[in-house]
Amino acid sequence: MPNRIVLSACLVGLRTRYDGSSRPHPLLEALRAKGVLVPVCPEILGGLGIPRLPCRFSGGDGAAVLRGEASIIDTNGTDRTFSFLRGAEETARVVELISPDLIIFKEGSPSCGIRRVDIEGKQQQGCGVATALAARSGIPMISEEDPLPEARQV
Repeated sequence: MPNRIVLSACLVGLRTRYDGSSRPHPLLEALRAKGVLVPVCPEILGGLGIPRLPCRFSGGDGAAVLRGEASIIDTNGTDRTFSFLRGAEETARVVELISPDLIIFKEGSPSCGIRRVDIEGKQQQGCGVATALAARSGIPMISEEDPLPEARQV
């Protein structure tokens, strides 16, 4: 069976980012050669539209949101935490159904950030909400900024 890779939809060229753009992975063709790509956009799965206002964390990162200690606010001041939680849950369902060999998420995203996110207007160490929930699966996760694992590992 081919390798399965779940990745942020914007990384395969789908225009799902908050501003309606995409950020295709620089090694998209290499990824396609590795196996089946399953794009997900937690923010769309959570009910947010395209385009949408940029969002940032208040009080902590995605792990803190899962613990109920932080929230996600858009630039108009509207609390979007529920949509991000819902999107993370739906993404976790996709991960469970697909049982991928690897997850590649978009760095810096409030849903998909692996190592850094916007907390109260500053890029800080932390992870997105979908990343925090997907990490519980134990499936290896990287961002588009990381080198691709060798084929035997994916």
